Amino acid sequence: MSGDDAQLTIGALSRATGVPIETLRTWERRYGVPVADRTASGHRRYTLGTVERIRLVTRVLELGHRPSTALAADVEALRAILAQAGAPQPPPDAGESPLASWFEHIERFESRAFERELRSAWSELGAKEFMARRVAPFLQELGERWADGSLGVRHEHFASERLREFLSAQWRPLSDAATGPTYLLATLPGERHVLGLHLAALTVVLAGGRVVFLGADAPLDEIAAAAEHHAAEAVLLSSAEGCDHAEQQADLGSLRALLDPAIELRFGGRGFKGVREPAAPFNSLGELEDWLQQRARA
Repeated sequence: MSGDDAQLTIGALSRATGVPIETLRTWERRYGVPVADRTASGHRRYTLGTVERIRLVTRVLELGHRPSTALAADVEALRAILAQAGAPQPPPDAGESPLASWFEHIERFESRAFERELRSAWSELGAKEFMARRVAPFLQELGERWADGSLGVRHEHFASERLREFLSAQWRPLSDAATGPTYLLATLPGERHVLGLHLAALTVVLAGGRVVFLGADAPLDEIAAAAEHHAAEAVLLSSAEGCDHAEQQADLGSLRALLDPAIELRFGGRGFKGVREPAAPFNSLGELEDWLQQRARA
């Protein structure tokens, strides 16, 4: 396997095929499949064609074949087994990753090319599917590649900033034209990551809401004052991993005390893991969307 062709992390392969990571590792240990290249730091990388083979393997297993039989067969043999059984098959190009070109542009710091990819996916999928099928898996794989050293901090910052600019350009005009409820979006003092906040802003405006965006590292008294000034129905906070949870908990308590009791306080993001009241969490953008729709119907 050529290292240049091996583009998928084991997490990306798992998401593309629906096979848990531990199962993929077990198959590799017992049967030598899927075949992985290794980075300099020892992390697995798979070719895009591996997705097709593993998808075929899973369908053959559903027919009752043993793993040892399915994993020993090549793509042609797997397709023959499915054809004989009259079972549906994935198309030959099913292994192509729509995110592969995104990472190529990021590795080369190609701003315009990366933006073209974003615009193309946005136009093809629409806003909601763009977030669910492109942005969410992209951010997860970006984190994996940063963690295993195949992408540097410079790449992560470059990608995050370009994506932030793109998302901002999409939701701000919609917010300006919105006539629905107002929501104030911010991060707590010390939190500099705002990409999750832009995803939340896009979700709000797609539900007809208007966004007042304070962004990163907002002082608590300013959040409360802005929420009152704009008659916000809720304050929505975002936080990335690596925060001081005790400090976050204290800040949430202080902010809740500053806010009018009628203004809801909600939060989302991995940085809030383990945080308790006085604010309620959103565990996904889908939960935020459902909450917004419930409020619109009330």
